[in-house]
Amino acid sequence: MSAKTWCGVVAATCMLLSAKGALADEPASGAAATASVSTSAAPGVTATASSVGAKEDATPDHDKVVGHLAVGWFGIAQLPIGQVGPGGGGGGGFDVARDNVNAPVIGARYWLNRGIGIDAGLGFGTAGGSHETVNGPNTTTVEKASKLGFALHAGVPIALAYGKHYTFEVVPEATVGFTSGTLKSTAPNGPDTSLSGFRLDVGARIGAEIHFGFIGVPELALQGSVGLYVRRESFKVKSDQNSASDGTTTFATTVGADPWALFTNSISALYYF
Repeated sequence: MSAKTWCGVVAATCMLLSAKGALADEPASGAAATASVSTSAAPGVTATASSVGAKEDATPDHDKVVGHLAVGWFGIAQLPIGQVGPGGGGGGGFDVARDNVNAPVIGARYWLNRGIGIDAGLGFGTAGGSHETVNGPNTTTVEKASKLGFALHAGVPIALAYGKHYTFEVVPEATVGFTSGTLKSTAPNGPDTSLSGFRLDVGARIGAEIHFGFIGVPELALQGSVGLYVRRESFKVKSDQNSASDGTTTFATTVGADPWALFTNSISALYYF
């Protein structure tokens, strides 16, 4: 074999060896790249798994509001007040009829611990005015009775049981209200008529306080309850030496606001701060 032929064989062998080395190196580089991507992705996968595995807060909403003050509405107290009855004046005798002063009771609730709390509320209402008639050159103005009423409410909520988003409770409570007013005389130098009234409710309610923790607002709670109470109401009118009064005692059950009355009418609500 000539020298020229040997040179060709050596050159071809070198080319084959070089190509084989390149092919052998390429998969190794690809594998290294794949391992690198796999390693960098691992922390992301671990973080996602950690967030998915996080446990939901199992603390009852009731525990979250212990030691916090809530403000809310405890109902409308219709306080009785006397007014001159149909038989009053004009020689028809002096009589009394019932009128009302609406005093919405707004107050606060504070849970001293998981089992017992305190309710306190205050309501007031006032009304007055005049009635005017014009007949040609004559103008007549008649003053309406001025009326004022106050109501005080107190209760002791006791938690009997509770779950994640509700508290089952009984609430011994009492409400006392007073009213007073004056009806100006239409006669010159005539005596004014004083008006007054009184209301006392004593009883207890049992029901549920539902917290909105299931939508992330455990501070908001609605109440629904039924109860039993004794109520004493009286009202009176007095003018000079004349007076008339009326009184009633009632013993009955009562129904408090439905928690879902949000969709139908007024509700009894509390918001804790």
